[in-house]
Amino acid sequence: MTKLLLIGGGHAHLSILRSLLHEKMSDLEITLITSSKFQYYSGMFSGFTEGLYDEDEIRIDLESLCSRASVSFIEDTIISFDPMQKVLLGFSGEIYHFDVISFDIEPWVSSELISTSELTPKHHFIEKIKKLRSSEAPVIVGDSSRAVELALSVSSWRNTYNLSNSVTLISPSSLLHSYGAKATKKIREIAHDHNLEFYENEQVNEAKDSYVTTKNGTKIKYSIILPITEPKASSLFKQALLPVDSDGFLLVEDTLQNDEYPYVFGAGNCVTISMYSELVKNDFHATKQGPILWRNIKRFLFGQSLESFKPYTSPFSIISTGKQQGLFIFRNVTLYGKWVWYMKNFNDQKFIKRHV
Repeated sequence: MTKLLLIGGGHAHLSILRSLLHEKMSDLEITLITSSKFQYYSGMFSGFTEGLYDEDEIRIDLESLCSRASVSFIEDTIISFDPMQKVLLGFSGEIYHFDVISFDIEPWVSSELISTSELTPKHHFIEKIKKLRSSEAPVIVGDSSRAVELALSVSSWRNTYNLSNSVTLISPSSLLHSYGAKATKKIREIAHDHNLEFYENEQVNEAKDSYVTTKNGTKIKYSIILPITEPKASSLFKQALLPVDSDGFLLVEDTLQNDEYPYVFGAGNCVTISMYSELVKNDFHATKQGPILWRNIKRFLFGQSLESFKPYTSPFSIISTGKQQGLFIFRNVTLYGKWVWYMKNFNDQKFIKRHV
């Protein structure tokens, strides 16, 4: 019996589990090992923050999904990996053996403003959001669309519960700078309308006592501060002496297979594809990689040639802006309104229901 281990419950592995609901594999023992029985859908974090969804509405029960897909489920965190011996060690002390392995670990985020040595799994992020919303002077740091979404969602929640103090967003660049000048202008208008205090082109220098100081000398009062950082790589791959990029993400070919260890696969936000090293790590690309990852694992098992993943271009972007409204961005077109949020809500709910 060939043993296939799926490490992590990210979007690419969710795609495999969905396939296995309708596909039975003989002579293949499949096990999912992940640090939480729930997979939280980050696309709905803004709605949860705003108070539009309960916690159980934005997460997938991996244990239940595995049971229906005839996949063994183990809740454990892998802390050591020996690719040559084909063995892993879990935080529980358990040792796991495999013939083929695939990694789709959710990215971690920094839980400290200045130091990034302490990292937090995504499923713990919910507790941070709860504390942030009701804090006296919440400050969010980041220049991504996720940072803007979260800041506006917190502002909307505080408005609902009549908390007078403003939320502050500190951005190292112009708001939504990567989406173009029209999007930046519109999001500034929305931020003012939502009573969001924001600072652009400001780098945080230090945070002590009750004030954040920027490199430009600006002092900003805070009671709690949350940095919305880029994904951080697990140290697992580097410790295992696997090929990694400069940030520690597992390197794979466009077949989603590791070049040095052909029985090691990886997809989603924990890997860098050598041919597309600048590809942004997000759930959109991870979802698109899932079907190819599964086909290539099966092709490898049967000694067949593998197919290549080619990145898709997202046709549009939707940014939740609080008050059940959203910003729709397509090339040079920027539209704003409640219909945008309802379209996003429809798509998000549809994704969650696919796994229930």
